[in-house]
Amino acid sequence: MNFKQITQFNDIIVLDRRLVKCDDRETFNISWGIDKNYQIGAAISIASILENNKKSDIDFTFHIIADYLDNEYVELLTQLAEQYKTVIKIYHIDSAPLRSLPKTNIWPVSIYYRLLSFDYFSERLDSLLYLDADVICKGSLQSLASLEFNEEYGAVVIDVDTMQKKSAVRLQNPEFEGNYFNSGVMYINLNQWLKSSLTERFFNLLSDESVVGKLKYPDQDILNIIFLHHARILPREYNTIYSLKSEFENKNSKYYSEFIKESTVFIHYTGVTKPWHDWANYPSAQFFRNVYDVSPWQNIPYQSAVKKHEYREKYKHLLYQGKVFGGLCAAIKYNLMQG
Repeated sequence: MNFKQITQFNDIIVLDRRLVKCDDRETFNISWGIDKNYQIGAAISIASILENNKKSDIDFTFHIIADYLDNEYVELLTQLAEQYKTVIKIYHIDSAPLRSLPKTNIWPVSIYYRLLSFDYFSERLDSLLYLDADVICKGSLQSLASLEFNEEYGAVVIDVDTMQKKSAVRLQNPEFEGNYFNSGVMYINLNQWLKSSLTERFFNLLSDESVVGKLKYPDQDILNIIFLHHARILPREYNTIYSLKSEFENKNSKYYSEFIKESTVFIHYTGVTKPWHDWANYPSAQFFRNVYDVSPWQNIPYQSAVKKHEYREKYKHLLYQGKVFGGLCAAIKYNLMQG
């Protein structure tokens, strides 16, 4: 695989509505890698950062790497850039060359788009914040934007406790326990990424059968192997992991407040159910929905279930919410679907 050819984007759309023109290196750069299913997530993630950093003096440049674009999405992003007088750059890629890489139904090929970001921008920028499209901002990024790197490869947040021992056992290295991080929020030292040839190291490991056999989360596991003892650890508020599945599992409308606190900067909505789904009507989803309601998407309905695993989640949530008819309809649809 010629990775350099993949990252030579031929189709780059620049939505520049910044009041004062400046070079990207002089701004705080943030990227997302998405497929069609996560378009809305990335857009509202951008809006949440801008909405919650109005009082800061940070100049942002936002980068979206996408394997699918349509005119409506580009138009809405244009409106978003105009609304906040910011810069959004969209990079359209062909994902076909990546489809031979390890992936699953849960972890599609788009998990590797963060690698495209790190590789492509390592020759153009000094640092880059990467966010998964299900990450929402609810606080100031001033401290993060002021962070200065030394020799670290980047700054990350340790994953939840239940991931630590399991990851150490799976990767056959006890040093991962207490150090295994979640790759949904990564602030990368791109100078060090380039200097240490981390793209090449990543794909060398990914082609090593003795390594691949240990992987459960392909990109995240490889990044952890590379970053072990080379990462700066950020506090939990920069990647507060919360699953909306917790709502019907714990049956406590205040449960989320044990995780999402006043100090939380980024909320990471993991799991099948996302706050943009039409069955995710919970107080814990309002951090997303409040921003959605002031964005160019405000008049577009939340997304309904399409895939079988989404219908499975939907009927459970609706039944818990007391929406019996809707829950039963979703359950019937789930049972009738193939695959």
